[in-house]
Amino acid sequence: MSNTSPSLTNNDVNEKMENWFENLVAGIRKDQLMLETNTAPENTTNLYNTLMNGTQTELFATTRGASSKYFIQTLLNDYFAELKKYKRSPLKMALDLSDGKVLVWAEIEDNDEETENTLILSEAKANAKYAAYGFYITSTIVDKTDNLAIPNHYQKVKA
Repeated sequence: MSNTSPSLTNNDVNEKMENWFENLVAGIRKDQLMLETNTAPENTTNLYNTLMNGTQTELFATTRGASSKYFIQTLLNDYFAELKKYKRSPLKMALDLSDGKVLVWAEIEDNDEETENTLILSEAKANAKYAAYGFYITSTIVDKTDNLAIPNHYQKVKA
């Protein structure tokens, strides 16, 4: 049984594969030219140095760093987009980021169940999408009258 869509012919699949490989090789050749002329961005230079001279551990660490950055960024984009949809935001908000998780600290008005539900739902939707990849959000929601300061290791953000 083929792994391709029934609407694609073998010629379509072969053409798609051929185009993909041509673009990959062209991109590598472009990177080679930039490396040879010392015009490559630092991250490109570092990647190729690791590929050519590094150990498996260094290569996987580089890859993990890049994937963590990507997933945390897209997780946060989706989370904030979801918050925006409901047009509810906390009085104060702060984040603490790590390789695989985002800690959210949010202060809301006392008994503001709509904003609390929005924060919880936004977290749940983001977690449903990214938890399978090992990335998630955990929220701490406090009421204004709790009179708690944002923890020192959190970075304040505009909600």
